[in-house]
Amino acid sequence: MVIVLDTCAAFEIVFNGRKCDFYKNLVAEAEKVIAPSLFDAEVANVLWKYSKAGYIDENNAKLTSALALQLVDEYMPTSEIAVEALHEAIRLNHPVYDMYYMVLARRNAATLLTVDEKLKEICKANGVETL
Repeated sequence: MVIVLDTCAAFEIVFNGRKCDFYKNLVAEAEKVIAPSLFDAEVANVLWKYSKAGYIDENNAKLTSALALQLVDEYMPTSEIAVEALHEAIRLNHPVYDMYYMVLARRNAATLLTVDEKLKEICKANGVETL
């Protein structure tokens, strides 16, 4: 199985969230784990917010970033799916950031790992498998 890993699911894994073991097993057994190239920027931004709020110090933020980035085998340049992601964001009235993940999953007949329930609903309605 090919998996598209979104940032929320990656943080479930690296922060030992409720679905950590489930997601970790799926990622370990996947044929390939892919993400849009904005994944690293999203990871860094979340960790910056956590650091700013005092939830994590700089050293742990850097370590956590490295752990999250290691989960992905291959990155798709966002430039290759930008127009399609924008189209879907407008059509579905949902943020373009999330549509990058949906479009990538659809293009690769992959399963999207996300904890975002609204994104799961949108994917299901558009023929994209999620877990």
